Amino acid sequence: MQEIDELLCASLRGENPPWPEHGNDEFVDRFLEQSAYHGVQALLHHYIVDRERVDLGWPGVVVATCRQQATAQALWEMRHQDLLNQVLERLVAIGIHPILFKGTALAYDVYPAPFLRTRGDTDLIVPSGTRDRVAEALEALGFRELGTRADVITGQTSFSWTDPASNQEHTLDVHWRLANSILLSNLFSYEELRSEARPLPNLSANALAADPVHALVLACMHRAVHKHALYYVDGVEYYGGDRLIWFYDIQLLFSMLSPSQRNEFVELAERKGLRATCLDGIEATRARLHTAIPEAVSGALSRPGPREAGSGYLSGSRVNRIWMDFQAARGVRNKSRFLAELLFPPAIHMRQKYRQANSTWLPWLYLRRAMTGFLKYLQTPNR
Repeated sequence: MQEIDELLCASLRGENPPWPEHGNDEFVDRFLEQSAYHGVQALLHHYIVDRERVDLGWPGVVVATCRQQATAQALWEMRHQDLLNQVLERLVAIGIHPILFKGTALAYDVYPAPFLRTRGDTDLIVPSGTRDRVAEALEALGFRELGTRADVITGQTSFSWTDPASNQEHTLDVHWRLANSILLSNLFSYEELRSEARPLPNLSANALAADPVHALVLACMHRAVHKHALYYVDGVEYYGGDRLIWFYDIQLLFSMLSPSQRNEFVELAERKGLRATCLDGIEATRARLHTAIPEAVSGALSRPGPREAGSGYLSGSRVNRIWMDFQAARGVRNKSRFLAELLFPPAIHMRQKYRQANSTWLPWLYLRRAMTGFLKYLQTPNR
């Protein structure tokens, strides 16, 4: 896959690489599979159109697939934007101002066109005390809640709306904490993001997004989280922080920062205990996309200093992460609830996860969950 990844990276760098002479049908299939995993087919279409890639020997099926993906994403984006406008208008009307971050926020802030940022959902954070009101507002718009709202071990829940015309799903990940991890979510509050948030007029008059400095730190942290946290691409499970769409996010964000904002980025990373995480994110981006990183930035992020809790958490074992989250839970009550939710999620969650099981089998379902989790733990990288 290394040759394919390098071909993708060279394309995203705008270098006009020719199609390899040995790029047979098997290579084409692997290229399409890998580019879909990386979430960059719409971006490739953008470069193919701009650079007339077809003249460089790229197969017609690759060009056509990227064009089809870009078209499908653009159609989905139009409906998604309309839906987000309704959601934001409804929430602002009841006094709740969500802050968008990650994919959708970046799509409407730093990408040339929002449909180029392929994604499966929209992430937004709201004040923790507004969860029930947000759920009621979304349900009134036809959304259905997926999963449960555990108070301690998770910091978000998902809401889905299905377009009756296309049968496509539109999903919102509503956060009351920035991350499921207690330690990481303690680093960034809604109030902090709200105080620095900036408008997203390309999306909606009611849209607010994390400012570029916070967004860049969060992008580096998000990539690091997925080195050990499960995610899905087209329904397939993955672990790892190597998706090119995440590196492209980091490049666009870093490239838009002014010199003073780069200093703020370093200061924020240091204040949050994420210097090592941010250094890894921008250096990995530079290795793939040749992003121009001033020596002053990489030098400041790499200088020796005290042990960082955030970066230590993200690079530690699963047992270490659980222990750090337990310690980060404030008060005996929250620590007890953390352990209870970790070991015994709510019964409704278990019944939703194991829909085919008899409702009287709940004790066995908990045992099955424990055994499945243990096996996944053995197989998960960076244990």
